[in-house]
Amino acid sequence: MSLTRTLTFYSFIASGLWIPVNAEAWQSPAANLTGEIVRESESSDRGEFAFQDIAPPKPTIPAPPPARPPASPQRPAPRPAPPTPPPPSPAQPQPQFNPFANAQPNQPFLARLSRAPDMFGDSFIPLTATISAFTSDTTGSSRETVLDLPLAGGSRRFKNEHSRAMPTDRVFGTYHHFQNALEATSLTPGFRSTDANVDRFTLGVEKTFADGNASIEFRLPLSVPVSLSTQDAMYRTNAVGDLVVTLKGLLYSDESQAVSLGLAINTPTGNGLRVSLPNSGDDGAELTVSNNAVHLIPFLAYQAAPNDDFFFNGFLQIDTPANDNSVQFRSLGQNQSRENFKLTDQTLLYLDTSFGYWMFRDPEADFLTGLAGLLELHYTTALNRADVVSDNNQFVTFGANSGRLDAVNMTFALHTEIARSTIIRVGYVTPLRDGNHRFFDHEFTVAVIFRR
Repeated sequence: MSLTRTLTFYSFIASGLWIPVNAEAWQSPAANLTGEIVRESESSDRGEFAFQDIAPPKPTIPAPPPARPPASPQRPAPRPAPPTPPPPSPAQPQPQFNPFANAQPNQPFLARLSRAPDMFGDSFIPLTATISAFTSDTTGSSRETVLDLPLAGGSRRFKNEHSRAMPTDRVFGTYHHFQNALEATSLTPGFRSTDANVDRFTLGVEKTFADGNASIEFRLPLSVPVSLSTQDAMYRTNAVGDLVVTLKGLLYSDESQAVSLGLAINTPTGNGLRVSLPNSGDDGAELTVSNNAVHLIPFLAYQAAPNDDFFFNGFLQIDTPANDNSVQFRSLGQNQSRENFKLTDQTLLYLDTSFGYWMFRDPEADFLTGLAGLLELHYTTALNRADVVSDNNQFVTFGANSGRLDAVNMTFALHTEIARSTIIRVGYVTPLRDGNHRFFDHEFTVAVIFRR
């Protein structure tokens, strides 16, 4: 700075000259560069001034307005929840063939075969005895009588009547009337023949096991006692027959057919038969046939229902004795004699077929839920010749005279179902052959079955 300016500056200070400076001047850029003149308060010596070289205050930055608390972010309105789908129904198992369950109307794969009717049958075969004996008169001529002997319960052993291939839970009762089933025929001129009817009842129950794949069945035949009397023979039958136990198991089954294998065991629970022969020998004779034989009856059964209208049943079975019966021939009068023999029943083969058609079926009906018609053919033959038992004066041949038989019978039947669990069946059987191959004139049968 020049000397002249310096002196001038100090002279101004000495003269007490005060140059006021407004507030804005302090803020001017010049004041900021040269410093700041500060005047002391009035209580201090007026002549004293201080010069301070201070840093200019920093410009005051206005305080920001108080920060508003941050607004909480607005959550978007929740979307309406989609409708909750109903809980999934449990997975339905694939239809499996179960013929032993109660078939429902909406399950035709069960209802078709499991509700197919049983076979009817035709069963009656007596034991034929041909008795050749010398008469007691003075001529010494011989007399021959052909005599039908009813076995225990009225007829030959078990037959697959009112049965089918599929094991079933059921209780049943059957009635059979055989017209002119027993006959006593004298081959001597002038002696008449006699016929007798047989009325037989059968009570049975079948129970399944092994998840319905097998069953056990019990049958007990009961017959009305029969009396038959001629000049050559007289007898009276007993009522209780042989208990039959049957085991059956499925070999194959699907929605339209079933094949099963079974074994029936005929137990000798019935009584034997005693026959009086008044004209045999000098003073007559007596023939006693004991019921000792156990019969084993294996069978193969087939059942089919190809559609909702037609059904079929078939049986192939063999009836063979496991042991012999005892036979006693006793001569009466003064010269009494007793002869004991063994009698082996003939082995029989049965072949049975049954065709049926549903004429009406409504499982939802209150009363009558089904009506079906059946037509059946039954064939029976002997596989061996008949036994011959004889003593000194007479000969007795047991079985068909020719040693074999070939019987063919036809059955017409009606099957009705009531309220899905009760079955009432009626049938008529007629033989198609004559002679030794015809065992009755006709048969009428009724069955009542309660099926689960």
